Amino acid sequence: MSIVRGLAVFLAGACLIAGTAPAAAQAPVDGGRDGDGDGAASLPPPFAPDQVLVAFRPGLAGAEVAQAHAAAGARVLKRFAAIGVELVAVPAGSVQAAVAFYQHNPNVRYAEPNYYRPLVLPTEGRDPPDALDIDYFTQQWGLHNTGQGLFDPETGGTLAATADADIDAPEAWDLTPGSDTVRIAILDSGVECTHVDLATKCLEQKNFTGSSTAADLIGHGTHVAAIAAAETNNGIGTAGVGWNAKFGSIKVCHEYPSESFPLLGMCEVADSIEGLLYAADNGYHVVNMSYGSDPDPYSPSNAEREAIAYAWSKGLVLVAAAGNDYASNRHYPAAFAEVISVAATDRHDNLAYFSTFDKNWVSVAAPGHQILSAYPNAGCGIAADHPEGCYNWLSGTSMAAPHVAGVAALVRAYNPGLSNAEVRSRIEGGADASGALGQNFRAWVKYGRVNAHRALGAGTEPPPPPSQISLSATGSKVKGVQQADLHWSGATTAVDIRRNGGTIATNEPNDGEYRDAIGQKGAGSHTYQVCETGTTVCSNEATVSF
Repeated sequence: MSIVRGLAVFLAGACLIAGTAPAAAQAPVDGGRDGDGDGAASLPPPFAPDQVLVAFRPGLAGAEVAQAHAAAGARVLKRFAAIGVELVAVPAGSVQAAVAFYQHNPNVRYAEPNYYRPLVLPTEGRDPPDALDIDYFTQQWGLHNTGQGLFDPETGGTLAATADADIDAPEAWDLTPGSDTVRIAILDSGVECTHVDLATKCLEQKNFTGSSTAADLIGHGTHVAAIAAAETNNGIGTAGVGWNAKFGSIKVCHEYPSESFPLLGMCEVADSIEGLLYAADNGYHVVNMSYGSDPDPYSPSNAEREAIAYAWSKGLVLVAAAGNDYASNRHYPAAFAEVISVAATDRHDNLAYFSTFDKNWVSVAAPGHQILSAYPNAGCGIAADHPEGCYNWLSGTSMAAPHVAGVAALVRAYNPGLSNAEVRSRIEGGADASGALGQNFRAWVKYGRVNAHRALGAGTEPPPPPSQISLSATGSKVKGVQQADLHWSGATTAVDIRRNGGTIATNEPNDGEYRDAIGQKGAGSHTYQVCETGTTVCSNEATVSF
């Protein structure tokens, strides 16, 4: 084992902070919806007040599309041709009425709001001493844990760790340092690409939000990018899991409510879709999405599901944070079938006190508590090109996910001929089923805590690739009576239709369409799956609400 490879030595007097927000003031405490904080706060609106995502039937004439928009009083803002979806502007306050209007059009596959996912910067700890003389790599317990003493960003004292509560990064690096041809798309709040630990790794900065800048004014995206792909073994800062992997900053989360108060981020589904499609069509291999929300009061998005399916079809490995509810609520995009959803562990291999968990839909766990990584230099009050850079400890499943994205980059570099399903299979099949203290990881997640060394093929038997069946569902009412239209692809046999866990139809033709005449009136929601008849090969879950 070559520990020296991962070293990034800290010199006395370099710049760190512990849980403070950049520039303006301390960030508000998270309401728990995004998976990045641990307190209570009022929730932002669930969706944009004047935008709707609309999907028309394939092959519909342009004149009919234009007529439908005109009838709804809508104006097209963006077209996502790859998935046949359009983002339209409607009068403020009319979103729900516009959605209902579109859904009554037989030429519309579905219509939905442009959902918001709040992104709140975690606020843990306090400023460390002015001159903190530590070796950064020894603080990266998630990469290599010997039971060493760790700096405590909350108290300024020392914490004990547990040996081997880590992802075995140095052992993996002995097999491969990764490759600079492997590209990770960081879909987030932007990245400070001038940071000394990121400047040589940043391929591009794209901004798909309403923000006037591609820069990271929140701090979240910079922290995430460095976990996955910081410059490694350069004598500065921290080590990135993917070592030689490079990344692109794909800004899909903007400052909220304005750039003058850059403490809260907002990730709009339409921006997430645009970022996913861009990554899929521009040579990326891995996507990291450290954001999300659960369906109440938010909702899974049919359009985002189709963007996820498109990116998967283009060969991308998709990784997302599972959430911070300390419950089993499904968070999206993590809960989509094509995505590796990631829970968080602490320095003893315990499930982090804030982490979402569920052994049915959360794929793996990875280190996510008090993670040291790069941070915008403004957070330390230094110039953007400062030669020592700014670093910070943050916690959240947002920090766990890029550990897995970095592992995916290593697997891809070590085995460049693998498909995305095979890369995912190696990550999940190589996960440790038990922890350093004997914890049963599979009581919390489906496969275990990620092990980078085993993911590269060291004595593992990968599970079969995940199901390729993709399902969407759209609800409507006829004379007040509920019905749902299901659309799927990827099944290879006749199918069974399941509603709310029970089978409602069996051995149905695999023609990709099914209408469920629910027969109920009023409000409610129903969750569907399509399964190959007589098997456990099933689609993602799709929910309709009335």
